[in-house]
Amino acid sequence: MKILHVGEYVNGGVATYLRTLLSGLQKYDDVENYLLISEYKSQHGWENITKKVFYYKYKRSISNIFSAIKQIHAIIKDVNPDIIHVHSTWAGLFVRLPYLFKKRKAKIVYQSHGWAFLMDTSNYKKNIYALVEKILSIPTDKIINISNYEQNQAIKYGLNKNKMVMIYNGVEDKINKSNLKLNWDENKINLLFVGRLDRQKGLDLFLDVYDKMKLENLHLYVIGTSVLDDRLPKSTKYVTYLGWVDNKDIDVYYQACDAVIMPSRWEGFGLVAIEAMKNSKAVIASNRGALPELIKEDFTGYIFNIDDEISLKNRLLNLDKEKINILGENGRNVYLQKFVDKIFINKMYKIYKVL
Repeated sequence: MKILHVGEYVNGGVATYLRTLLSGLQKYDDVENYLLISEYKSQHGWENITKKVFYYKYKRSISNIFSAIKQIHAIIKDVNPDIIHVHSTWAGLFVRLPYLFKKRKAKIVYQSHGWAFLMDTSNYKKNIYALVEKILSIPTDKIINISNYEQNQAIKYGLNKNKMVMIYNGVEDKINKSNLKLNWDENKINLLFVGRLDRQKGLDLFLDVYDKMKLENLHLYVIGTSVLDDRLPKSTKYVTYLGWVDNKDIDVYYQACDAVIMPSRWEGFGLVAIEAMKNSKAVIASNRGALPELIKEDFTGYIFNIDDEISLKNRLLNLDKEKINILGENGRNVYLQKFVDKIFINKMYKIYKVL
């Protein structure tokens, strides 16, 4: 069973997902994985978990779409896969658009990793994105949604529910070894944000409230940079900006914090929440997207109303170190029951087998 995984800019959560999936599929003797991703803005170092890695030349713009399609379909022809597993919206366009007009041999699995029509944008744009996805679903054999929220919204927007299945993402139950030592003040409640400094992740909304409160018992550590450049905002008495950290060190930061914050404006899943729970940390999350589905109020963390400043203020004012430690332990148990990597890898393998 020859599977070609196709992505566009493969970094962040999509890269983590692919590394977990490709590593997990290595245990199956009848699976041969190939990877095809953009040379620009994609992680490298995939050779030990794939049969072969291909890169296509591409930078995101309308003028480069047809060049990307041509390069991708030339490699599809050379690899001649049994299954094409497409990851993300743009890759979904590149792979599936030509198959509206020509025959295909390979089965197609599509995974948006966050529907474009669920972004915080105008209803007009949402309806256009949904229409495009409906058309592109015609040459698609199976659509993977990463949360019940995504699945229900996709059905609401008119996608074929008979082609869809929901499979939660998962992460490996392994703590990376690191020699890094952090000297964070244990007398404070140390909060951690991990993600891009962009509109979706909502750090600006959190800081609008947090900066004004000037709470002496809290400190926020921020891992990540802007999509546009690597320049970091200036650290303050209450916020420390760390930039991106080496993946082998990330668990050190999760374990050093008391709780993880996720103030996202929209979120199809929320892999950071699962990483936090793996490390026995409570999650303080917005009430958007799939986050209330992953975080159970007052059991594995807290949910706040992103449209209500007082809701977040009250959460921050009432944080208690002992209580959030208990929530973190609860989160660890939920992770072991629902979000260990073996669970989603086995489900994906079964889907490949029945196509």
